[in-house]
Amino acid sequence: MASQARKHRGFRTERVVAEYLSTWWQGACVGRGSGKDIVNVPFDVEVKARAGFQPLAYLKQLKARTSSSGELGFGVIRLNGQGEDAAEYCAIIRLADLLPLLLLKYGHLNSEPTDADIDRCLACGSYKIKRCFTCQPTTTDAQTAILVKKSHMDGTIDL
Repeated sequence: MASQARKHRGFRTERVVAEYLSTWWQGACVGRGSGKDIVNVPFDVEVKARAGFQPLAYLKQLKARTSSSGELGFGVIRLNGQGEDAAEYCAIIRLADLLPLLLLKYGHLNSEPTDADIDRCLACGSYKIKRCFTCQPTTTDAQTAILVKKSHMDGTIDL
């Protein structure tokens, strides 16, 4: 059983992660009793601040929740010795869930980029490889792009 200090550390970690995510999703906050640790975001986050590292248990817990909701699920893990900077916490995600996200960002690349391929976007200053995905809107929504990429990967359509 966790000590009171560990429980409070866990609760505080949830708040720190919610505050960090609220930079992009303004309504992000801790969800008590809803199953999801962080609510008002378009994905399912499981936040852990434990001494023991049990990634399989975290992934099973997420899969149980996301199999019915269809949301992307990932875990955020605050390791011992880490402070309250959520940007430094670890994230754990199934490779099958990560791949469509990588394809959205890097699917346009046919080979490994070289240093010469990496440049700065003149509009926003972000690093880019061929195209800037930070400031330039895509022509399709992310969900459609993921479905198209999945279909391309399994051979049901040819791009």
